[in-house]
Amino acid sequence: MESNTTSDPKYLAFLKYKGKLVEEGFLDARKSAEVLLGFDEIVRYFIRQENPEFYNVEFEVPVRIQKGTWEALIPDNIELFLVKGILAWGAAKYFGSALNEMAKKDFKDIGFKNIIKDAFRGMTWVIKIGKHFKSMNRKKLENLKFKEKNEIIGIPDDNENYLYVPKKYLEFYTSYPEKLFSKISRIIEPERELILGLLDETDSQVNIDHDHKFIFVKQEDIQDIIFPGLKHNEYVELEGHVTKGNEKSNTIGFEYNGHILSCKPYKGKVIKIKDEMYSNCKIKGYIDRLDKFGNPTEKKPKIIFVDLILMNENDGKSFDLFK
Repeated sequence: MESNTTSDPKYLAFLKYKGKLVEEGFLDARKSAEVLLGFDEIVRYFIRQENPEFYNVEFEVPVRIQKGTWEALIPDNIELFLVKGILAWGAAKYFGSALNEMAKKDFKDIGFKNIIKDAFRGMTWVIKIGKHFKSMNRKKLENLKFKEKNEIIGIPDDNENYLYVPKKYLEFYTSYPEKLFSKISRIIEPERELILGLLDETDSQVNIDHDHKFIFVKQEDIQDIIFPGLKHNEYVELEGHVTKGNEKSNTIGFEYNGHILSCKPYKGKVIKIKDEMYSNCKIKGYIDRLDKFGNPTEKKPKIIFVDLILMNENDGKSFDLFK
């Protein structure tokens, strides 16, 4: 398993998606934002696991997009980004003598690359363990085997296949916070696979494909999604029943296949809707799944409608949004 940038010495570590859905290097802006936020959270978490003194250190994760993949790449000169963050946040003030000594050495001997490498080794091992168990919630570990003075632990899956893991990474797995990998895994599809790791260590690279997505996305994030086929920003024409109107929120209720969807006119006021109220109608518009944070992750879709056509008696009467 190799990244397309394994021969590029300018980069140290990567997260990327590959497959037909990103063949031209494109990823929806909102998806990109959520992925980068999730990537940032993961990197910081594992840095803190290995180095608690870096709890508040700020740094940037640069992004490079190239044809055939969508990649977020951490540069080989990562110390420039970390030092910039340390200075900006006054880290020496918060972290005490250790970073004060580092500052005296002009940050030359800190070993930031090793910090990043250790973080990525930690995250790839935790993902490997999750894939091995097909779960991120297995807390009771039984029938273990031990090697190298108990520092390497063999863990069996349900078929008694063993994976040998360094002790500290197994501890990382058992203390894994919920939803840590959810943001980067949510957008995985049959034609969009996730790969991450260190560029120069193939053993520290791991993939998550659609078959393993369920391991890393919390069930409440993927269950009870109402009408999953109705995608955000998709144009639709649906037949249903108008149930009520709300002048304050400028919405109507639209009963469709057993669910009441909130629908808002693209322009105009619902107070104009009279004949269509409490009637069977065809609604034409665009699916809206934005949550309160602006992410397209709402389980229940809403509709921004541009036309509402009365279906009773097949008379074709239409609610004109632009009057």
